[in-house]
Amino acid sequence: MMKNRVLILIAVLGICGLTASSQTLSPTVIASSGGFFTSASATLSTTVGEMTMVQTFTSTGNILTQGFQQPEDYTVGIVEPPVAQGDILIYPNPNNGSFMLSFTNDNNAETNIRMFNLAGQVVLEKQVSPTVGLNTIKFDISAYSEGMYIMEITSTTSKGEKSTNYHKINLVY
Repeated sequence: MMKNRVLILIAVLGICGLTASSQTLSPTVIASSGGFFTSASATLSTTVGEMTMVQTFTSTGNILTQGFQQPEDYTVGIVEPPVAQGDILIYPNPNNGSFMLSFTNDNNAETNIRMFNLAGQVVLEKQVSPTVGLNTIKFDISAYSEGMYIMEITSTTSKGEKSTNYHKINLVY
């Protein structure tokens, strides 16, 4: 009885051993953009849209990189409408530090402009006395660090009525 169990166990292990195979990975890149380059001493895989949170494990002769690939090439665009009565337009955005702020003023409101970094610190403050109609103010923040800033535009009428708008500024070098 014991011999039969041992023989059955050996037969099952033998069959499992014959059918088991290991997985091998070839250096293949499937991405919306990028490529794979190889030389006698190294290989390099490049992709567009790969997340920055990537972890790589290496051992003798093996490299495993974990990450996410962007399946398709997406394009995002924003249509900037013309400046209408009361509208505020910041252009170009994103920018390299030089941009314009255009707004219409129909009631001689005093305008206070403040710009904040993402830590909430005021990095720029400007008070303007706009004329009635379209006003355009040029800004140069090219000395600031690359990143996102929030612009607060507060208009105060002669009657003391306040209106505040917030706009995102993307500074890219």
